[in-house]
Amino acid sequence: MILRFRIHCARTLLTLLTVISLWGCSKEYSRESPITDPVEQPSEMAAYALEHQGGSCSDAVVTGTFKAGTPVAAGAKIQVTVQVAMPGAWILTTGNVNGMEFTGGGTFTATGKYTITLMGRGTPQQEGSFIFPLKTSGSSCGVTVKVSGNGPEIPTPPADFYYKMTANGKDYMQEVTDAGLYVLVSQTTGGTDVLLGTGISWAGSASLPLGKTEMIIAKGMLANFDAVSNQEFKNFFQPGNYNYMIMNNQTFGTGMLLNWTDEKGVSWTSLNGATGQPNGTFTIMSAEDWSGYPGYYGLKVKMKFSCKLYNEAGGELTITNGEMVGGFLKKR
Repeated sequence: MILRFRIHCARTLLTLLTVISLWGCSKEYSRESPITDPVEQPSEMAAYALEHQGGSCSDAVVTGTFKAGTPVAAGAKIQVTVQVAMPGAWILTTGNVNGMEFTGGGTFTATGKYTITLMGRGTPQQEGSFIFPLKTSGSSCGVTVKVSGNGPEIPTPPADFYYKMTANGKDYMQEVTDAGLYVLVSQTTGGTDVLLGTGISWAGSASLPLGKTEMIIAKGMLANFDAVSNQEFKNFFQPGNYNYMIMNNQTFGTGMLLNWTDEKGVSWTSLNGATGQPNGTFTIMSAEDWSGYPGYYGLKVKMKFSCKLYNEAGGELTITNGEMVGGFLKKR
């Protein structure tokens, strides 16, 4: 098995994305001008709605490979389904997110269902997952586009990395696969003191398809990260029981944090304000030296957990029989 590993380092805890929504078009509906150019409004606009499920565009298809610091290639696009109530001209744009924009336009000649195409352009600035918002007069939804780092993906020795759990009685499991559709990720978030994460992440396309899931587990906070020795790094993951993280004043605390994306694209977290997880359990079973990535000291860590997960809509999941084997890294 060839395992692909992706490293993500973020030195800021919060990125504010300003989304500019543009309306209108001219008689010519393709746009060749820079992202910031205004768009002329046509005289007869169509009335149409996006098909969506919750906050996500339900059947969005993202085509293309997106890499930080590399201009978007020709042919990169988002395709979504719309329901047209009144024919006419249309133009739709996501606005500029992370240095990229997707824009399209044309004319609907009749009512009914259409698949529309928004072409991408720009240069992604940062690695990560970014939501590109779409909005019509009567509907809105978002499309997630993943941007990879600017370093090469390096094959590593075979290893068994996975997560599994039961959520409200339903079983889930995902492994890092031979086909390369899932990769092991390592994340470092913070400045002097950092939050360290690992996860099983989708890599088969630019966005997580419906029916697929992802899991990230993080542990905070490791002080003076750049100065710690390999032994101090390993001690941070000492086998034993740990509390779940709480947040005070939008600041990460100590303890464990789970973030999970379900098969419908809904994001869930173990964060529960200052309450934490009074009935939750989290145990690091083992932490073994792992030479999985050149130039880094790595630990292969096995974890077991049970807890509650929460979403932005107020939903709650009961997680039992949770288990993950992940990889944590630091520069040698």
